[in-house]
Amino acid sequence: MTGDLYKIKFIFPNMGDAEGELIRVKGPHLTEIFNRSLPVNSRGLKRGDLFVIPVSFYYAAEKPLKIGKKGDIVFDPLAKAVIILLAETRFDLKVAVIGSITKNMKIIEKIERSSGVRIESIED
Repeated sequence: MTGDLYKIKFIFPNMGDAEGELIRVKGPHLTEIFNRSLPVNSRGLKRGDLFVIPVSFYYAAEKPLKIGKKGDIVFDPLAKAVIILLAETRFDLKVAVIGSITKNMKIIEKIERSSGVRIESIED
């Protein structure tokens, strides 16, 4: 952790890794809960321009928005999932943008339907 950023890694078996960061200012309580629940093992599902990763924690959307840009990491409280946006997306319901992908977005874009995923913290 470096101040207001938590660096995380998305590990996709037999495909590679992508890196991202949780930005505490965008959702202080939510990013803390997410960071404390790491590592997370799940199965992500590609739905159009979204890569949806179900998680076991729940929290209301802090500083909710209805639009996100490519590479954003968002939390959807209704789906109880962390979502990586593969294109600019407008949501019907409000979600919380909590971070962004910083390296290897192409790996996530290459996934055709679903993939196992492990989310870990990167220690500095």
